Amino acid sequence: MQSRQPLSAVEKEHHRAHAASRQISAVQRKDRDALLSKAIHSLADELEAKVQVIATTHNVTHEKVKKLLGGHKYYRNPRSTQLVNAIIHDKAHKVNEGDFPVYLHGDKLSLQQIQDLAKVDPKYQEMTQDEKDELLRALTEYQALKNASVCATNSAAAHNVQLTLEHVFKILDRLALRTGLYVCLFATHGHVYDSSQPFWYGTDNVMDFWEDVMNVKPDELIRKLEQWACVQGKNIEECNSVEGMQRLCARILNSGLCKKIRINFINFEVAIKEKYSIDLLGWPEGVPFQSPHAITSAEHLRTLRDALKAGTCHWAYMSRQQRLEYQDQLKEWRSAREVVGNPCKKCSDVGRK
Repeated sequence: MQSRQPLSAVEKEHHRAHAASRQISAVQRKDRDALLSKAIHSLADELEAKVQVIATTHNVTHEKVKKLLGGHKYYRNPRSTQLVNAIIHDKAHKVNEGDFPVYLHGDKLSLQQIQDLAKVDPKYQEMTQDEKDELLRALTEYQALKNASVCATNSAAAHNVQLTLEHVFKILDRLALRTGLYVCLFATHGHVYDSSQPFWYGTDNVMDFWEDVMNVKPDELIRKLEQWACVQGKNIEECNSVEGMQRLCARILNSGLCKKIRINFINFEVAIKEKYSIDLLGWPEGVPFQSPHAITSAEHLRTLRDALKAGTCHWAYMSRQQRLEYQDQLKEWRSAREVVGNPCKKCSDVGRK
């Protein structure tokens, strides 16, 4: 190894200049890192406060907001009604299905021909906003009517059942393959004139559950379901009776709650709303808020039944802000010595030893 030669005076001066420059750069870098760290901490505190506000406003956990904030978007936004589709729908209705169709039945234009006619029609070139809104509204109503309308014939209903359930089966098969889900499905027609056949469907070996645990074969179960469904349609008068509507309303109300919760209409504010933080929204006006079995008016029961079936009257979780406001309201009532609910009757030996 060669011995290290001592530095000359010029080299020593150059080395000291480099050392001083590195020391100054280190101090400057340390100051910049301190400023950056301070800014990051300030931003983190501000973000934490905003996340807490969003979590409280939307009644979700703090971790879920942070996960959604730092993750990707896995779900698509639902497609809204487009003006182009509304124009094509309006043009197709006029040339094919209107009161005075241009073409006879069997000679309807194709989609491409309707699109070409809509492009050159001067009516759709310069439309006001009201006209555009009217076309969008008409298309929305048509889609809602098509999705919820009843099939005209029994054969059309059977065809609709077959196509829809085949799509459902594909979705369930893929879901079971991805997640290992066990699911079974039983379906049957609702009256004897329906040509669709009763059947059952299950993923993997889930149908063994009915034979091993319930001691009933799936074929026998679907046969009993078919008999019940066809006979149930004949009991319309019973379902419209007071007793039938009472049972139906009570069953719908209880089905929206877990098994351990029982509805207490008398002390609803305390026993249900305060204890479980759930509320019953959309109770029909004019119908007394009490158990369906205690309602004897057929008109009130019919109104309540229709609201429960339509979903306008339903159970809903209270948000965190709603719970806090309701607790404050209860405190105000109790501080004013107002009776909340119906207190339990005191025992006959109160005050005695």
